[in-house]
Amino acid sequence: MSAVRNNQIRSALFAAVAAMACGAPLATHAADADKSSANKVYKIEKIKKNLLRMVDKAALTHVKPVYGAETALIPKEFIKGQESTQNASTILSFVPGINATSTNPIGVKTHISVRGFSQTQVGYTFDDLPIADLFNGGLSGGNNNYADLTNLVPITLGETSGIRVTYGTPAPDINSVGAIGGNIDYLPRMPGKEMYATVFGGYGSFATLNYGVEANTGENAGYGNLFARFSSRQTDGYLQGAHDRQYSYYAAYDLPEISPTSKWSLIFLLNKNQGATPARMPTAVLDQYGRYYQWPSNFTYSNSKTEHMMAVLQNKTLLSEDTVLGVKAFYAYSNSDRLEYVDPSSNSPYNSFVTFYLNPPMTVCQYSGNDFMGNDSAACQAQTINGDNYHSYTYQTNTFGLNPSVHWFQHYVDLKAGGLAMVSTYDSQDFVYGSPDVPKISGYNDLWDEHGWRMYSKVYAQAKIKPVSSVAITPGLKYETMYTHLNDVPGYYYSVGANSGRSYSELSPYVGIEYQPIPSVKLFADYAVGYKYPNITAFYSADSNATTTSPSTPVTIKPERVNTYQFGAQYHHGPVDVSLSFYRSDFVHTFSSYYDTTTGLTYEYNIGSSQYQGINLATQIALDRYLSLYGNYSLQNAEYTSNSSSQYGVATSIGQPRPNTPTYLAGLGILAHYEGTKGRLYANLVGPQYIEASTGAPTSLSMPAYATMSFNLSHEFPVHEDGIDDITLSLTGVNLLNSDAYVMEKQFAYVNGYSGNYLEAEPMMPRSFFGTVQVRF
Repeated sequence: MSAVRNNQIRSALFAAVAAMACGAPLATHAADADKSSANKVYKIEKIKKNLLRMVDKAALTHVKPVYGAETALIPKEFIKGQESTQNASTILSFVPGINATSTNPIGVKTHISVRGFSQTQVGYTFDDLPIADLFNGGLSGGNNNYADLTNLVPITLGETSGIRVTYGTPAPDINSVGAIGGNIDYLPRMPGKEMYATVFGGYGSFATLNYGVEANTGENAGYGNLFARFSSRQTDGYLQGAHDRQYSYYAAYDLPEISPTSKWSLIFLLNKNQGATPARMPTAVLDQYGRYYQWPSNFTYSNSKTEHMMAVLQNKTLLSEDTVLGVKAFYAYSNSDRLEYVDPSSNSPYNSFVTFYLNPPMTVCQYSGNDFMGNDSAACQAQTINGDNYHSYTYQTNTFGLNPSVHWFQHYVDLKAGGLAMVSTYDSQDFVYGSPDVPKISGYNDLWDEHGWRMYSKVYAQAKIKPVSSVAITPGLKYETMYTHLNDVPGYYYSVGANSGRSYSELSPYVGIEYQPIPSVKLFADYAVGYKYPNITAFYSADSNATTTSPSTPVTIKPERVNTYQFGAQYHHGPVDVSLSFYRSDFVHTFSSYYDTTTGLTYEYNIGSSQYQGINLATQIALDRYLSLYGNYSLQNAEYTSNSSSQYGVATSIGQPRPNTPTYLAGLGILAHYEGTKGRLYANLVGPQYIEASTGAPTSLSMPAYATMSFNLSHEFPVHEDGIDDITLSLTGVNLLNSDAYVMEKQFAYVNGYSGNYLEAEPMMPRSFFGTVQVRF
């Protein structure tokens, strides 16, 4: 077909995608920009020294030191073709030392550990800006609050051009909050120079369907450059009745050049999810009815609607030949609406499905004798119809932030200074009623109606000093402040309403060193101090203790503090690449969380000291130009190092294990490519890990080791006819060994008069296959 036909097809696709991307202006064909201006703008990008550019063409995860800290890079080519079967969390399992799972292909109910650290001890950033919940931590609201946001999916692989994992407490310039065990940075997809459009779709196990379109306008002087994308994924899930659907909208726009020494860009993303929230089920029930059994909907169910939006405006300006000023302003919004139901006639010995129900179900009036407005039980009964068997739970945050920085480059010294300021508001509500159209009347039918805000700020200075070409020393210093204010209006748990708050200020030093004695060997080490600030659950006990005559009790919890030591070596020569590192992290004021089965509230608390330590090994070798082998192994140990007790009756002793830490992780894979065909086969081994009680207490129980294997095979067919450049077909298989292991277990106490404890578990995805087709114009 003619070039005219090609352009017509592309233009139609561009128009459709642009409409989805909030009407961002489209670029059209135009003459090239002035070359001298373009060179100056490129210099800004070059000075930025984006780590991903080093491995943009690579197909394997690379492990290398950055500022003396071990860092893993997942490049764009590795992410390609993974969206049908992996999500932004589970793809991290290909990285040495990381274990990541979720309960469906889309990414619901994720669990992530990095070298043994839980997902609430790890930071998450998008374009080096925080995306984790400032109040609860974690990528989806954390996993230590039982009212967490299991269906929230902030980031998808389609919005990501690469992932950077920093092991250990990161350097001061990384803009994560509470990242004492590492940081995961999702690099945004930005406009490219080439004009193209792509449509794609796929189908696979569990009726999983995905489809979408993306387009890039290419560079055009005076119009800027737009990359826009829309995708949808839906699945019935492998758990019974756990259907889920997601819509993703994304746009990145390089604004038209205003000055040859300044560059502006705008990023917008919106991810919506709707579906059933899967339950962690009692193992006795799974043994009886099957591993993928879920409670029947006439007994209980939970349906959620969530959305996450983020907008980033960025400017980079050359102040001089060797100085760059950078400014990012951003806004993020998260919302979760969840309706839960439980059969009023139930009298189960097991703990609640997702959040607390008055069990056996009663009206608030029956439970307390009157409603929160003072009406007696009879009057209250007439108003609340038939009970509290429906819960309407909502959780919403709004975050505004500013991130300025100055980077000064000299021959022997690179200096960087800057800061981060954020204000985040929080609204959490749980209303109960006897029908699904739950009214929301504070002081009448709310278990809680909570409002709060947090202010976070940091300033930092960091230098990279190279006294000789083979040595680089990176000292740095970061000063952080965190202020929290919480307001609980009258409700079932807070009968009089209450206010509480506390501020924290901490100073964190950092030093890293890299030494290259010979071209093929690099030695590295770093030392860092880090702090994780209390989650919002640490304030619950303060407000619940308030009375009509006394205010909230003081918040006494202390930040979790860690000293991290890392050292290692990297060998790179020809086709061989090996990285070996050792780490140790010493904690004081260790955080744990207590779930009260009689009230359904979660409380965070400090308990003693603990230590994490281990070894990370990553290797890869190119056998020839078509075939590569890669593998990794990590040994991890986490245990308490003091005899301690808490106000919730939990005690620990020296040598007791910290939970949810796999004792080892191992991976082995092979990658092959020939002309348009690519294939990858990968096996993963997850070692035993100790199980935690819902009170936060350690147990002597452990989950057994398990192994998985997956493959991906794709072929690109060049077409160059009828406006089509190429067509790519791919097939992916997951869990080829059909392992039936549990990926998460937790111990709970029986309720409703039953004595003893039981285990709840989440089974891993069974053997499954997914196929996709992509057409590029």
